[in-house]
Amino acid sequence: MRISYSGLETFSNCPAKYKYQYIDRIKTPKSKDAVFGTLIHECLRMFHDPSQTTPFSEEELLKYFTEKWNSEIYQDKQEEAFAFHQGIEILKKYYLQNQNISFNVVNLEILFKIPIQDKLHQVTGRIDRIDKLDSEAGTFEIIDYKTTKKMPSQEMIDKNFQLSIYYLGVINQWPYLQKENRPVKLSLYYLRHGEKLSIIGNKQGVKETQQKILDLINQINKSNFAPISNPLCDWCQYQPYCPLFKHKYIKEKQPTANEEQIKNIIKEYFEIKDKHSQDNKRLTELKIVINQYCDENELDRVFGDNGYITRLSQQRFTYNFNKVKEILEPIGKWNEILTIDKTKFKKVVNSLPYDIKKQIDQAKKLEREFKTITISRK
Repeated sequence: MRISYSGLETFSNCPAKYKYQYIDRIKTPKSKDAVFGTLIHECLRMFHDPSQTTPFSEEELLKYFTEKWNSEIYQDKQEEAFAFHQGIEILKKYYLQNQNISFNVVNLEILFKIPIQDKLHQVTGRIDRIDKLDSEAGTFEIIDYKTTKKMPSQEMIDKNFQLSIYYLGVINQWPYLQKENRPVKLSLYYLRHGEKLSIIGNKQGVKETQQKILDLINQINKSNFAPISNPLCDWCQYQPYCPLFKHKYIKEKQPTANEEQIKNIIKEYFEIKDKHSQDNKRLTELKIVINQYCDENELDRVFGDNGYITRLSQQRFTYNFNKVKEILEPIGKWNEILTIDKTKFKKVVNSLPYDIKKQIDQAKKLEREFKTITISRK
């Protein structure tokens, strides 16, 4: 299998979206955020282009951004003005922070390939920038720009899968870096915040990253590509194809005879939630009607005037603790969970190496499965 890092990330977030995008290859317009991010990346590529005879000035940087700006993707003039202002602010901040730094840029927008399992699979990707750091002898820095609004903690960056894959890509391109144990700095530059979060890549994590990639590829090969509800759903370009949005588009095209009834039920469900009603009995009745309607129409998401209601499959697992003991006792972790406290158990498991966590995961078994209802407001 040949797959990109973006493909692996997409599958992790939602297998259904992966299928629509990479298997069915359904074409959709790029989102506004994607177009915005691409333009910012393009501006920074021009700013750092080693072939430039003279450094890009702030005026040239902002002029390039303005000339390339596409206002047609925004239907709301206020939204467009805000986005344009955000882009200008990002570039001004970046220029202010970096104008006096002498960068030794090795490459920009470099493609990489990672062979997995004796070249049976191949992971591809693109790195925004690679620098050689004069201040740290023999050190290279991999930099990926982020235009997201939220910046993660350093703890999350320490376990970042994307950076682990980038490290594999770099040492595959230049094997001597690993042979000579040359340090490679891996950085995510959060442009809206003007902050760069970094880790140092090392060969100890190579096998674990390769195994994670292989596990994901195996999951893709066995997947039924069921959708996973997540915070990105409301911005997903594949809503018209997604089972979780089936009711929304049925409503718009072919309203059913009992549509008014379910619409009113959903409205009442939201009202009860808003009032924090103690009438749990009525809420349960509404859930039963909603569940019946969903079962009859093979739906897991229904839409009303107030928003939509999603049914999620919930699974509860129990562990074969005799098997868990065989795994944890040799590494001195069994005594920490002798009380079988679920919170303590989860904390201990999360602290274990990836291969041990995988063994623990294989010791669990499905105890029961049921549906829960959540609401999302417009």
